[in-house]
Amino acid sequence: MPEQPRREPAPVPVAHLAQNEGIFGPVAAARRAIAEAAGRGNRYPEAGTGALRRAIGARYGIPAERIVVAAGSTAVIHYLSLCLLGPGDEVVFGHPTFVAYRLETANRGATAVPVPLTEHGSYDLDSLLAAVTPRTKLAYVTNPNNPTGGMVARDEVRAFLDALPAHVLPVIDEAYFDYVEDPGYPDSIKEFCSEDRPVAVLRTFSKIFGLAGLRVGFGVLPAEIAKAARKIQVPYDVNGPAAAAALATLDAPEHEIAERRAATAAGRELLVSRLRALGFAPLPSVANFVQVRVGDARAVAESLAAEGVFVRPLGSWGAPDSIRVTIGPPSEMDRFAEVFGRVARRTPADS
Repeated sequence: MPEQPRREPAPVPVAHLAQNEGIFGPVAAARRAIAEAAGRGNRYPEAGTGALRRAIGARYGIPAERIVVAAGSTAVIHYLSLCLLGPGDEVVFGHPTFVAYRLETANRGATAVPVPLTEHGSYDLDSLLAAVTPRTKLAYVTNPNNPTGGMVARDEVRAFLDALPAHVLPVIDEAYFDYVEDPGYPDSIKEFCSEDRPVAVLRTFSKIFGLAGLRVGFGVLPAEIAKAARKIQVPYDVNGPAAAAALATLDAPEHEIAERRAATAAGRELLVSRLRALGFAPLPSVANFVQVRVGDARAVAESLAAEGVFVRPLGSWGAPDSIRVTIGPPSEMDRFAEVFGRVARRTPADS
C-alpha cells in the first residue's frame, strides 16, 4: 500500500482584535497616492510636511504653523513631553487610559498623577481638575477614552477648560474622533482651538482612515509649542507614501467615511449584544472597541489566542479583570463570538 502523504494541520483562523485598527484599509484616493509616491521612493519626503500641514490647516481654519505632523499622534505626545516636561513636573490624566501618557511622563523624570474614571468609563473632569497642583504642566483628556470607549460632552469639556489654571496645558486626545456620532460630542479643534485659552488637540489617520501601518497623525498646538516641537522633531519621520496618503485622505468623499463609521457602529452594537447574551456587561463605548470585565483577563486572552483570536488584556493598564476588543471585519467578529462563547463558559466573569 503506498504511503499516504502527511497532512498538515488546518490553519487556525486568526482574528486580530487587539490593536484598535480600523476595519478598512486606505480610502481609494489614498491607495492611488501611495502607489504614485512609491515610485518616488528614491527621494526624501518634503521636509516639515508643509503641504500636509497647510491642507490640515485649511480644513480646520487653523494656521499651519500651529500644526505638528508626526509618525502617529503618539509621536506628537513624545515631542510635547520633550518640550514641556522635566523632573518635578506633574501630568494628570484618567485611569485607565492610553499608556503613552504615563510612559512619556516617566521618561522625562516627571510625575504621573492618574485619576479614576467615572463608573461609565469616561474622564471625570471634576476629579481631574482637583488633582491639578502648581507643579502640573499637562492635563490629558482622552475623548473618547481608550480603552473604555467613554466620552465627555462639550459642555463638560468647556467647563473644564474654563476652570483649568493658566499654567497647565490641556491636551485633548481625539484619536477616535471620526467614529463618534453623539451630537453632544465636541469637535475640539473647531470649538476650542480658536479661543484665547491655549489648547492642544491630537488626531490620527491610523483609525477610521486605515493608515495605521503608515504612521501619520497630527497635533494642533499653541504656536510657540508647535514651533519648538518641530525644531526637535526627527527629520523625515513621516515618510513620503504616508504623507501622500494622508493628504489624499483629507479629500475623501464624506460618504466613504460615513460608510466606515456606520459599519463600525453596527459591529460594535452586535458585539455588545453578543456579550450581554453571555451574561457580561461591557462598558458603553462610542469608539471602535469595547471594554468588558471577564474575571482573569490574562487567562481569557491566552485562551482566545490559543485559538487564533487576539484581544487586549488590560492588566498593564490597571484593569486586570478586563479585556478590550476592537471591532474588526465581520468574519473576525464571528470568530471572536464563537471562541469567546466557549472560553467564557470555562472562565466566568467576576461580575
